[in-house]
Amino acid sequence: MTSKQDSKSQQSASKETEQKHQQSGAASKAVAPDQGSNNDTQALDSLLETLGGDLTSIDTEAALGAIDEWHGTLQKAKEPAVKELANGLKELKQLLKGGKATGHDIGEVLSHIGDQTSDIAAEADKGMKTSLQKLGKQLSKAGQALGKAEDKEAAEQIESLSETLEGDLTQVDTDTAIGAIDHWYGLLHKSDNESLQEIANGLKELKQTLKRKTANASDIAEVMTKIGEQTTEAASTAHRGLKGPIQKFGKLLSRTGKSLG
Repeated sequence: MTSKQDSKSQQSASKETEQKHQQSGAASKAVAPDQGSNNDTQALDSLLETLGGDLTSIDTEAALGAIDEWHGTLQKAKEPAVKELANGLKELKQLLKGGKATGHDIGEVLSHIGDQTSDIAAEADKGMKTSLQKLGKQLSKAGQALGKAEDKEAAEQIESLSETLEGDLTQVDTDTAIGAIDHWYGLLHKSDNESLQEIANGLKELKQTLKRKTANASDIAEVMTKIGEQTTEAASTAHRGLKGPIQKFGKLLSRTGKSLG
């Protein structure tokens, strides 16, 4: 009697182990259908090489094509983890096509997809495990790099504007000033952040004031002081790399506005 029970237990355990292997294999195949082939490994290696380069120089259409290829394969899978990865790719495609996403927006999705890929790699067959692990890490690294690159560029632009405010404003050409305002308005008015939208509205008001022939120094001073206060307040929620430059710029705007008044 006992031997029969033992035999049934062994068969049950064997079936459970087999099911786990089948699920693991299915996840691997969903990521790479012919996961033992050289073509799949070469495709992953090519993607890794692309992600290791300058992401700002990648052609958008080529990136969308690669995303479509991966999403088309992954969305057929039944495994929740793989389906979640497919949804992440779909979100990334929408951000790229929308044209309004910031480097931080795209970076966050890339990092999330990287984490998901690493999780799937842990259950993948030996033939694909290493490549998928590398891909997961590279995606996460690329996501972080995009946010940092955007912060660095923005910080440099803010520093340049700060240097202008610290100089002799009587020498600043009106058209040049309006061009700088247009640039910043174009960046800020797209934001979902209410504080940044307020600054964008303030910049629009400043531009209109500068273009008015009847505008006097006190009119410009009032708008600049207001924008300065809004900018300083917005700095408190900015990314670490931008917090300092934005605070400095806000204080300079307020100080310049008060000096003009």
